[in-house]
Amino acid sequence: MSAENQPILSGNGKPVSSTETSPVSSGSALFHDSSQSPSARLCQLLFVALVVLMVVISVVLSIYRGVVVNENGFMYFLLGLGLIGFAVLEIIMIMFVRRGDLPKGKTWFLYIVGGAVILQSIFTNVVLFE
Repeated sequence: MSAENQPILSGNGKPVSSTETSPVSSGSALFHDSSQSPSARLCQLLFVALVVLMVVISVVLSIYRGVVVNENGFMYFLLGLGLIGFAVLEIIMIMFVRRGDLPKGKTWFLYIVGGAVILQSIFTNVVLFE
């Protein structure tokens, strides 16, 4: 018998054919996070990347504007600091979802908070350059 066709012994000593199928069919893929499809995971990652990009742009612009404006420049720094505070809250909520403290069904709340952070970053940019 060739190495491919030799029977494999199971735990009870009975030979098991190597051609038997496993409980999971080959058509259904196994994902680490079974509550999300890969496309939903991609959309979530793109949304988080958009939020991070908007926050970084707004914080850099607030620091720049705070340095350029001589009078009351610290107020522009405070706009960036407030935005960083909301971004930290978003990160903490993402950690809660990942650890299981916040149920997977409540991820819509992450999108609401992320949308609020995006709006705040847009409004911060408007205020920075009036």
